[in-house]
Amino acid sequence: MSDNAKDRLAMVLNALGDNAEDVAHFLEYGGWRGLRSDLDACPVALYLRTVLVDVTDAKVGRKRAKVHTTDGADVVVTLPPAVAGFVVAFDVGAFPGLITTLTDDNGDVIDDLER
Repeated sequence: MSDNAKDRLAMVLNALGDNAEDVAHFLEYGGWRGLRSDLDACPVALYLRTVLVDVTDAKVGRKRAKVHTTDGADVVVTLPPAVAGFVVAFDVGAFPGLITTLTDDNGDVIDDLER
């Protein structure tokens, strides 16, 4: 990301929608499903890795998004209210169509204690 990295990151986050439901719909339509309470594997982090081509890693918490770029920079921004609302709701189990479940080689669900 160049000098305007924070602006670009903020722009793609704002593009997700005006409220948590819009964000969920956008992510579901785009096929970005993820794990609850997982900074690396939430749908928003997966979205950022896809749409920002110069990003090698993305982490999204309840308040901030952090990306690591191909030029070695770490960029952190505060989440827009709609995205923050989505993350909180997603982490407590809302939007079940966006939740993926980890399974072992036998197809058994891996719970949070086994991760």
